[in-house]
Formats: sequence, structure tokens, C-alpha cells
Amino acid sequence: MNLRYLFLIASLLWTTGTYAQTTVLDFESLPVPAGQFFNGDTNASSPYRDNFSITGTRDNFGETEFLQLWEASDVEFFNGYTPGFSSWNGFSWSKVADTTTPGFANQYASFSGGGSDGAGGTITGTNYAVGFGNQSFFNLPEAAQLQSVDITNTTYAGISMRDGDSFAKKFGGDSGNDEDFFKVTLTGFEDVNLGGNSTGAIDVFLADYRFSDNSEDYILDSWNQFDLTNLGSARSVGLSFTTTDNGAFGANTPLFVAIDNLSYSINSVPEPAAPLLLSMWALALIARRSRH
Repeated sequence: MNLRYLFLIASLLWTTGTYAQTTVLDFESLPVPAGQFFNGDTNASSPYRDNFSITGTRDNFGETEFLQLWEASDVEFFNGYTPGFSSWNGFSWSKVADTTTPGFANQYASFSGGGSDGAGGTITGTNYAVGFGNQSFFNLPEAAQLQSVDITNTTYAGISMRDGDSFAKKFGGDSGNDEDFFKVTLTGFEDVNLGGNSTGAIDVFLADYRFSDNSEDYILDSWNQFDLTNLGSARSVGLSFTTTDNGAFGANTPLFVAIDNLSYSINSVPEPAAPLLLSMWALALIARRSRH
């Protein structure tokens, strides 16, 4: 066989043997009863603690905060939990569907009333994740390429912006003309745990009242899919929130967001392709020798 053709066949086998395996993380594997949530409570038992690992501790106003990672579909999510205050930050997961109760006590509910159906709709009684605070981040598997994520407001943040509360203003103000906005920025990093250089960033506006026509102002109350490919080959992604409503102690707007259907792909080569490719190279070597 002509040596040139052997090389051509081997190259084709290499090209066609590589494929992208896509994973859509919908959080459904995580244990949580209907209408409930899990916020990383270190005093909880199995099965809620089964996929947690404690990575360290730090002081939280005199109490010990446990720094943790929980895993779903090979993605690690940061969670900080302080037993002394029963407080958390980072990521929790939820099945809460309450879209009407205002205030901090309803911090785990999506404003859409459930998890995403992947097409802009809501499925009540399905799981999703809730991110809270500017220290929220997640780690991706090696060689992962981010594709997209579904995002909406939490009920707590949505009602606070819509109506105002004891801390936060009503977006738009009494006249409706105040140019308020609330956004979350997703920033990719080269290494896990927000290490290395940035690989890119995207802004997702959770509320926007900057339009000249007030009828276009909105607070996100349904699931929307956002393209994450501009974050490149990030190993971790951090969340940071920006709002126009700030006070002496920082943001007045509740810094919460709900996410679902995190999609990423990994390029891989099926196991049979590698031995077949080696065989072709061996045949090429034999063909070369037979010509001498």
C-alpha cells in the first residue's frame, strides 16, 4: 500500500475519532424534598453531606466558617457555612417554588417558580442552584469548554427590586424614571478556585431600568439561556454582582441569582481509535521498510 495513503487514512482516523461529549448539569441528582433546599449545613447528615468536602475554615465575626466544595456532574461548587449563625454564602441547591413571599426568609426560591425546562419555561418541583454573594464560584473539569447556562432572579431579589423593602429601593423610583440596574458578571479563570488569569467575562442583567421607554424596563422573572463560550477554557468561574442601589454598608439589593442547566463539553477520543491509529502507523513503517 502506498505510504502516502496510509498516512492519509491515519490522519482521517485521528480527526474522526475525536468528538465532543456534552454534559448538561440540571442538579436533579442532588437530594432535596419537595419545596425544600440544602444550604451546606455542616450539622446535616447523609445524603445531604455525601458530596461535600471541607477545604478549610476562616473567622466570620468570631464564629468558624467552614469552606466547602460540593459536586454535581464533575463540577465543584463553593459553599461557605457558619454553624454559629446558621448562615451561608456561595451556592446552595433548591426545589422551592414560592414566587409571592417577600423577604430574606424566602431566599432559596427562583422567581420563575421552579427549575428551568431548558427552553425558557419552568418546571415546578425540579432542582436548581442558588448563588449568593460575590464569593460564589464553581470549578470545571479539566479540558471543559463552557457552552451555556440558564439564569433567572430569586424571588427575594425580584420582589425587593419590584416593590422595595426596608433596605432596598423600588427600582425606577416613584416616577419610574430612575435608571436602576442589577447584574451578575460571570468571570472565567485559568485555574480552579479563581486562580490564574481571567479567560473572559460576561454580564447578565437581572434587572434593567435604563431604557428611555419605561415600558421596556424589566426584572428577569423567567429562565433565560446565556452563552458562555466567551469564557473559553476556564477551569473556574466566579460570580460578582453590581447594583445601582447601594448604601453605607454596600449593596442594598439582595445579591442572589438562580442558575440551572449548566452546559459544558469535553473533547475526547474513543478508546478504539488510539489502537487503530497505532496499527496504521505500524503498517506504514512496514510499508516503508518493504520499499528498501
